[in-house]
This record gives sequence, C-alpha cells and structure tokens, in this order.
Amino acid sequence: MKSSFVIVATAVVCAGISAIGIGFWAGPRQVAQEAADPIVLGTIPSALRSTSSVPSSFQAHVMSPPAIFSVSNFTRKTVCIVERGAALTSRSRDFYAPPDCEQVWPGLARASNWTQNEDGSVIISDSNGAILLTLVRGRHFSYEAADEPGADLALLMLP
Repeated sequence: MKSSFVIVATAVVCAGISAIGIGFWAGPRQVAQEAADPIVLGTIPSALRSTSSVPSSFQAHVMSPPAIFSVSNFTRKTVCIVERGAALTSRSRDFYAPPDCEQVWPGLARASNWTQNEDGSVIISDSNGAILLTLVRGRHFSYEAADEPGADLALLMLP
C-alpha cells in the first residue's frame, strides 16, 4: 500500500508541475508592436520616396507597379519605350510616351490614357479623349495596331 501511495503522489506532483509549466508557457505574452519593414527597394526613385509634397493622383501612380512596353514601327524601323501606369478607373490606366515616340507613331507622345475594352482591345487616347491608336491583343504579351490601314506597329511588354 505504501508503494501505491508513492506512485500516486509522484503522479499528482508531476501533473501539478506540468500544469504550472503549461500555464506559464501558454499564458499571455507581450506582443511586439507592428512596425514598418525597414527595407527600401530601389524600384522607387529616391526623389519620390517622400510623397508628402507629391499630389495624391501622382502618389497612386508611384504605388502601382507600371508595365513597360517597347513600341515598334516596322515600316519606319523605329522603336521607343512607353509606360502603362496606375489605374485611373476599372478599365483605364495612366499612359506615358516620351517625346522620341513621335518618330514611331505620330501623336503617340501626346497619349495619356490606356483604356482596356471588354473584348480585349485597347484604346490609347490623349488628355482630350481623342483616339490616337487602337490595339488588339497579339501573341503572348504583345499588342498590334488594329484600325490603322498599312500600320505595321506592335507593342511588346518588357520584363
């Protein structure tokens, strides 16, 4: 009987110690305050990192990852780089073509809007809404001129 008492007492003591240990282990802990990740990527130019003086419409452009396209005019043998930027509406995005794109397609440097239609075609227009170019989806990540007779023009998304 004495040995049974020792076994039961040992089991109760071990259970008590285990319960106390689990209570301390699973008890409330202090949660570290959430802080911003200190990593700064080189994808955002240093002049744009401080967006306090930048208009909110431009801040949306900075925060949205742009898509870069090469525009090739095979008839003229000219190429330029354009940027499809931030979302303006559910179908429309900001668009930028540098002045050298005027050599690739007349009026392309005035383009400011990329509108994606339900059929997959794209309309590139200026700030007044005048259509400069209509594109249809080509193979893979490319677009081709749709409504311009004799235009051998293609946009290819760059990685």
